[in-house]
Amino acid sequence: MRRRIPVALIGLGSIAQIQHLPNLARLDSLFRVTAVADISPRLTRAVADRLPGGVFTSTDWPEVCARPDVEGVLVLTTGSHEEIAEGALRAGRHVFAEKPLCLTVEGAERLHGMAASKGLVLQVGYMKLHEGVLPDLRAGLGAIGDLRLVRHTVYHPDDSVCVGPAETLRFDDADPAVLLDAAAFEERRTAEALGELSGQWGRLYREVLAASFIHTVSFLRDVMGGLPRLKSADLWPPSPPRPADQPPCLLARGRYPDQTTTEMTWLWLPSSPAYRESFEAHGTRGSLELRFPNAYLRDRAATLTVKSRDTVARHTGGEESAFLRELRNFHRAITTGDHPTDALGARDDTAFLQEMVAALARKDGLAAGGEAGGRL
Repeated sequence: MRRRIPVALIGLGSIAQIQHLPNLARLDSLFRVTAVADISPRLTRAVADRLPGGVFTSTDWPEVCARPDVEGVLVLTTGSHEEIAEGALRAGRHVFAEKPLCLTVEGAERLHGMAASKGLVLQVGYMKLHEGVLPDLRAGLGAIGDLRLVRHTVYHPDDSVCVGPAETLRFDDADPAVLLDAAAFEERRTAEALGELSGQWGRLYREVLAASFIHTVSFLRDVMGGLPRLKSADLWPPSPPRPADQPPCLLARGRYPDQTTTEMTWLWLPSSPAYRESFEAHGTRGSLELRFPNAYLRDRAATLTVKSRDTVARHTGGEESAFLRELRNFHRAITTGDHPTDALGARDDTAFLQEMVAALARKDGLAAGGEAGGRL
């Protein structure tokens, strides 16, 4: 069905302005933006002024979720999206939530149960799982023989390099009390996840692992059919404390039941001239490499190269970006009555990230509590 779905956007920062709003405009036959909300009143009004039709504006997200002219909600705020996603589901709205969905395993399971019981879509913004070249990747994994090593690597420069020349609206008029409430919610959820590990480990968990490294974890889970058993985790330069705006580099090693080894590397390279990200797989009959685009560049798709002894095959992801394709899939899920939830995948990703923090902290003689400690 190609009926237009009325949607609201909650959170109007960089990813909303650079990707989601332009893509919703391109998909005008599928979606109609009826409401927008952000904690910045000026930003909310400025974004609404650029949209066609009469768009409702608010700084109060429950008010937006309760509107009868809203069928789907895109939760695009920073940090954990649990609280708003839960509120939207309670209001009977289909939900697209950027990652991370939650900071706790319990939260992801609860949201999954809520969406499933209400027959609502709950889609997590793992855009890399919607790249057009993924069917070729899966075929390539089956063609290169028994896997020996899979590797996912991110070369992450300073955020100003990632965003590049894109112009986004920003205003400094958010209510400080709202920001404090959001920070307190995340602190509580972090304590439930990690126990009494100090704040520096909590920041690593929220601001690096859940904010960025989770893309690596979710991608491996999807293309490999599950996550490996974690064998080791390392960070460098040495463990905290360090400046809050200078995250460490991370390396996690794991192994699958068939003995395939995996390496997941996240490198903080602030002065690097460009963002880079790749997935490699090496088997007994060949190798492949998938290269991802910078998430802040529009209309870019991943490319794949599959090499064997005699051939080199190159595949492109087409003209549609993964961001555009994931919105098409959100529309399809709503209109076909097939109401999937990505929350159980998010649960597994969250558990893996907790296990990484626990492994890293043990090297400093610290023990994780909470959900992470309960699985040790």
